[in-house]
Amino acid sequence: AMQVPGWWVVASGIYFVISILWTTGLCVGLFLIYKKTMPLINEAQVQVRRVTNQAKSVAAKASNTADIVHAQTQNLLGNAQTTSGLVTRQARTVGATLTLALVAARVIGFVRRSL
Repeated sequence: AMQVPGWWVVASGIYFVISILWTTGLCVGLFLIYKKTMPLINEAQVQVRRVTNQAKSVAAKASNTADIVHAQTQNLLGNAQTTSGLVTRQARTVGATLTLALVAARVIGFVRRSL
């Protein structure tokens, strides 16, 4: 029967202890990271939901404004469809751009505060 050298048993024991400590350390580190990031992720979701709802409301207002502009333009110009259509499209584009700017500003602001 072959004998296992003593130094091999000692080295294996040391490796085993270090491995357990390393694994425990990783688990603790992951848990701490989870505890730190979970509130941030939840807050980010709340912020994104809030901003999305605001964006929808702004978009609806912009769309209503565009419809009003469209109606008034039609009244002013009679049947000049092309001009009123153009004005409506421009109003919708401005509304969409403002909405996008609002959303971007809120998200960037939140990310800056979180870091």
